[in-house]
Amino acid sequence: MKNIIRKASLVLILVGVAFAAAPQTSELAPQSSQRLLTEVSDDPARTWIVWWTGVGDVSDFLVSNTMQGGVFARHPDDEHSYKGLQAYSSVDQYPSVRGNNAEYPVGLEQFYLYCMGLWFGAMYPDGEEWIPNVSKAAYSSDIGAMSVPEMSNAGGMHDISSVGLYFSDMIIPDGFGYEGEGNRLFAYPDEELEFYQIRWRFVDSSSINPKRRAAGLSEVSPENGDIISHQDTYATGGDWIPEELAADMWKRDSITPSGDTIDDSYDGLGLGIRIEQRTYSWDHGALANSIVLNYKIRNMNDFVLQEPCFSYFVDPDIGEGGTTPGDEGFWDDMIGFDESRDLGYAYDNNGSEPGWSTPAGYVGAVLLETPGDVGMTGFETWQNGHEIDNDATDSIKYLYMISTDFVTWENPNDVRMLLNSGSYPDMEPGDEYDYTLAVVLGETLEELQENVDSVRAAFQQGFDPLGVEERETTVPVEHPDLHLASSNITDGFVGLRYSLPYSCNINLAVFDATGRRIETLYQGHAKSGSNNITWDATQIPAGVYFVRLQAGNQSCTERVLIVR
Repeated sequence: MKNIIRKASLVLILVGVAFAAAPQTSELAPQSSQRLLTEVSDDPARTWIVWWTGVGDVSDFLVSNTMQGGVFARHPDDEHSYKGLQAYSSVDQYPSVRGNNAEYPVGLEQFYLYCMGLWFGAMYPDGEEWIPNVSKAAYSSDIGAMSVPEMSNAGGMHDISSVGLYFSDMIIPDGFGYEGEGNRLFAYPDEELEFYQIRWRFVDSSSINPKRRAAGLSEVSPENGDIISHQDTYATGGDWIPEELAADMWKRDSITPSGDTIDDSYDGLGLGIRIEQRTYSWDHGALANSIVLNYKIRNMNDFVLQEPCFSYFVDPDIGEGGTTPGDEGFWDDMIGFDESRDLGYAYDNNGSEPGWSTPAGYVGAVLLETPGDVGMTGFETWQNGHEIDNDATDSIKYLYMISTDFVTWENPNDVRMLLNSGSYPDMEPGDEYDYTLAVVLGETLEELQENVDSVRAAFQQGFDPLGVEERETTVPVEHPDLHLASSNITDGFVGLRYSLPYSCNINLAVFDATGRRIETLYQGHAKSGSNNITWDATQIPAGVYFVRLQAGNQSCTERVLIVR
């Protein structure tokens, strides 16, 4: 059942007063003097790319140079550090395998999200009328991937400006003739540059430094190559260049606001915005339970965008399977709201999922920063199949985005949630808005709330840039090594031998060719050195399988061919 929280009327009154009292030059207005960190380029990336961030207790959180979040599940072939290349195996399995994003805790193959991403909407001029227009990065991103001019001479990799998606721990790929193959592309600030390395140019000094100054902390700078978390990511995209030039993820039949049917990626009309996306993830402490995202959104048109608003869309899928409301899997999820924290969250109806080794926990989203500190002005939920899920319904989406209701869902179903902020004063050409949010997980509601408080406190201090001692925890002594004894595979018993440089918790699992986990062989503590285990595959159909070893924050995968 839907439940509308009483906060709705209070927020509506407060926001209304704030806007009525605020002229266009108030603190709520976009700050035109703040330029985007990177150069504004009209050049598209050569292709759209998805990859996964998350190095702590939350892993496999999908990011993209088209701002797309979720949908694609991570195939065992792509369980390695990001190398600036496409995730071919993971993309090939869509849509036969659901999203399977936000694994928690790490290594257990327990997923909490199907799809997530920003929506940004405004009233847009269409002839003599102003119509709702929403640019989306969830389900079907209608945002094109842009190039990044700063990467045009990236050390030994030369020109990789057309990739459009970068990780602070990005590895130079082998097999392409690049210098420094297999090593980090981005050096740490206090490290001497290797001839094939460059500094990380994408630290968000414009947002973080004011908070650090207020807290009396040292500042960060792109020139220094400062890195904020154990894995920062950066991407830039937008929909202000013509659709036919953009590297877009989806092509589809859509209906324009005027009622015309067309086949393109911009859902009829591009809104004309540029977006910088940064994410942060940490491998230890309370922040290891979160992914922090920052968006800088600029009006690239030569005209005003009226009544802009921002929303973050989340489609939680806690578990897999089911066909009707109330079934185990993602059909028995519910949604709550913590008014004191402006926290929207999802949880499983009975607190368990078939095949999970731990009870089902909680996944939430919280806005940490909005223009003028307006915060969350509404919270909407709905069930699978609602008209708002359709691609071409910008007018309906915009109405939900400006809603000042605060709605929870207390009847088990496949549900979605939308965190709203706005609407805001009109955006003049070149104006920019800044938003920061966090996706946070916890085993219980109390733990989720504690983790949210920790993330908010760290953000209000401007985050500490990664120190030398902290970095050392992220560098493995040696990559875990997995060997297969192939002599007995035909009789159905597969001998596995793996070695570890140190004692740690591991997860050893088998996946089929689509990336679906079919068996967990071992989960728990393993000693250092050589270890052996036998996989009884006598009942497994012939075919190709993948055995994945997850050890701490490292993983490796081996291919196995079962012959009958």
